Amino acid sequence: MEVLVMGMGGVGGYFGGLLGRAGHRITAIARGPHLDVLQSVGLRLETVADGDFLVPVHALLTPEPGHIADLVIMAVKSYDLEDAVHRIRPAVGPSTTILTLLNGIESGQQLAQAFGPERVLDGVVYIESFIKQPGVVAQVGGPRRAVFGNRNGANGAREQHLLAEFTAAGWNVELADNAVGALWTKFAYLGPNAAFNTVTGLNSSQLCQSTECMDLMRRMVAEYVAVGNAEGAELPESLVGQLVERFQNPIIGVTSMRRDRVAGKRIEVDSLVTVVIRRGKAADIPTPVTDTLNALLQPMAAASAPLPASD
Repeated sequence: MEVLVMGMGGVGGYFGGLLGRAGHRITAIARGPHLDVLQSVGLRLETVADGDFLVPVHALLTPEPGHIADLVIMAVKSYDLEDAVHRIRPAVGPSTTILTLLNGIESGQQLAQAFGPERVLDGVVYIESFIKQPGVVAQVGGPRRAVFGNRNGANGAREQHLLAEFTAAGWNVELADNAVGALWTKFAYLGPNAAFNTVTGLNSSQLCQSTECMDLMRRMVAEYVAVGNAEGAELPESLVGQLVERFQNPIIGVTSMRRDRVAGKRIEVDSLVTVVIRRGKAADIPTPVTDTLNALLQPMAAASAPLPASD
């Protein structure tokens, strides 16, 4: 396949890199020093699951004219999605499939509005990975699991073909009958985890040592689940307890939002937290804990300086 990876970071680099290792032609859209190394050396993956390996990539700032992708993996930060839509448009043809692996729940809808729902598949990933240095993506934890599917549930030959290609490339992947449910299942875990981790600097297992804090986390997860179900996610009541139990796992590391905050980068508070408040209001569902964490995160969203090294 001709694969265009928009955002060759921790997610795009890992999953795109596996496809490249399997022989698919990878065009990587990147910028800055990361782009320079990708062009001169290629992509180096350092992983706890698959070992270390180098993948040749065709790295560019923007897609080259006339190049139409079979598959676009959208893996940028959510706040860069609008710009990414404009940048990939020349590479999207009648038979192109766009797979969104962004954090949050809105990217699939935004891409469907831009390119048509028939071209877009929603996906979520469970992985701890990041750009270690320019040209190097490190996968340091997580099940590196991907779930994808058609938002309307009509998975067919295209989805089965991609499932086979992804599996052959070494993805830990499954096809979802309910893509909306898959999105909200991850979101109800990621949003509260990222919010608490970023505000406190503590991982979820540390926070769960406090009964009061664990109760607060449980209430925030329940708010996400309630809003998701109002949108057709069909999440079971037992999911709240299951996700809170996951929070107590001592091997859970640092969330990407916390990493970005420490590095002084823009954080995805709007797509991971604020969106639930907005959608909750539309469904007449109160979200008091989410409101509080959002209020604490907003000043951080406006800041851009890295935290002190002692943080």
